[in-house]
Amino acid sequence: MARTHPVEGATVAAWRQHDPSIPADLDLGKLRRRLRGGSLPRALRRRASASGRRTTISVDGEEVDLRRLHVQAEALAVRFGETGVGPERPALLAAPPSLDFIRCYLALLAVRSPVVLANPSATSREFEAQIAAASVSVAITGGEATDTLASLAAGEPLTHWPIAGLDRGGGGALPHAALPRSSDVAVCGFTSGTTGAPKLAPLRHGDVQASIRSAMRAWRWRRGDVLVHALPMFHQHGLGALHASILAGSSLHCLSRFDPERLVAEAKRRRASVIFAVPAMWERIVAAHTAVDAPGLRLAISGSAPLPATLFERVHDVLGMPPLERYGTTESGLNISNLYDGPRQPGGVGFPLPGVETMIDGETGELSVRGPQLFGGYAGGARIGPGEWFATGDQARADPESGAVAITGRLKDIIITGGMNVLPREVEDTLARHPAVDAVAVVGVPSRRWGEEVTAFVVSASGFSEDELRRWTRSRLSGFKVPKRFHRIEEIPRNPTGKILRSDLRGPAPAAQQRAD
Repeated sequence: MARTHPVEGATVAAWRQHDPSIPADLDLGKLRRRLRGGSLPRALRRRASASGRRTTISVDGEEVDLRRLHVQAEALAVRFGETGVGPERPALLAAPPSLDFIRCYLALLAVRSPVVLANPSATSREFEAQIAAASVSVAITGGEATDTLASLAAGEPLTHWPIAGLDRGGGGALPHAALPRSSDVAVCGFTSGTTGAPKLAPLRHGDVQASIRSAMRAWRWRRGDVLVHALPMFHQHGLGALHASILAGSSLHCLSRFDPERLVAEAKRRRASVIFAVPAMWERIVAAHTAVDAPGLRLAISGSAPLPATLFERVHDVLGMPPLERYGTTESGLNISNLYDGPRQPGGVGFPLPGVETMIDGETGELSVRGPQLFGGYAGGARIGPGEWFATGDQARADPESGAVAITGRLKDIIITGGMNVLPREVEDTLARHPAVDAVAVVGVPSRRWGEEVTAFVVSASGFSEDELRRWTRSRLSGFKVPKRFHRIEEIPRNPTGKILRSDLRGPAPAAQQRAD
């Protein structure tokens, strides 16, 4: 098959840094088919038949081998099909991580019901908007979402099933021909909504498989790997771990809630080779440990939010290895990663993953991507075809010598003060190096004089002097980048994957906010 578009030699060279087995004259069409081919239920059936009992998946210690998981998921899928759940019936899935969540998720995929992933802690109003946006007719819930949806379903034409009450007995299997293919929608994810209303992004089986398969090639994934994490499973970071385990036939052990001591203990007990976490989790891990005893660990992944350079160094010291930061979006999956074999620079995310191309706008710095992992367009919006670029809204720069990419901020987050542009992350990184600063977020607050004022929200257990932080910043950055106001705050507002909710800081003052003394 001919290439769908030409690929620059520098891009292929970057792919080969991740995976030397990629030929210099690769057939892009062949690579695309390998990354996108099949579907998760087809991969589960194939891996289950080949896996032994040592390949296990667990949540909070409740464990099942891959063969048994496959049998349970398909039996549940048969029952879903008998009740009319299928391709024309998107299902909302809102529950804390559990084996029931995993069985239900895999069963919905198997009957080709698009899975609408939702935060189980969402409000009734948020659920209502998501149900309307995705045309949901079935909701499966656990945790606090069960009571919320029970009230909502009472006045809506919505079928509601608590996940704990789903019948796991019986048996049955789906015809192989009925299983989904790469072009079928697998999940419907909502964007993080850190700067505005979340958008609905339908992701096909090919999209989600290409995303994690590309990373698995770069990260030298193998069947014997043991992955441990405590991430939410309604987000791609946590769910991608499940996808990797199914595609490779490797083991996965999850915790339903994050606790640094429990996560480190689980990694040691399971002899984890890989840990997935977000920067907010790494921050608490290194605060609780001076060293982590995990002899089998080969890879510590950080994603979903920027990893500050100071935290990178602390993780390196505690683990005895540098963390591997990667970059992705809901719409385009995993795009860029630091090298498995090679230098990992603090503050950088590395090189395009195999199959992924990147482009940085010379004027705005906006990063665009294309590749086999890219979604087909927002629900109700214009479609994105193969070979088309997706503008991420993130700003980036590439090292002029190595080509390594660093994410510098969000295009919408730029602060324009007195006609000058300020990148919040640059100011945050500078302030984070001050010994009194435990965490910091910088936003632009409307100002009659300046248009926007650079404003810093600082978490500090010891307290700080506003004048001292202002002097510290002015000695390292241009004057217009120095915050005009500093507020002390108990906690930086973040979404479940650790991204700063800047809109919350720009709005009415958080309850914990106070001016520095």
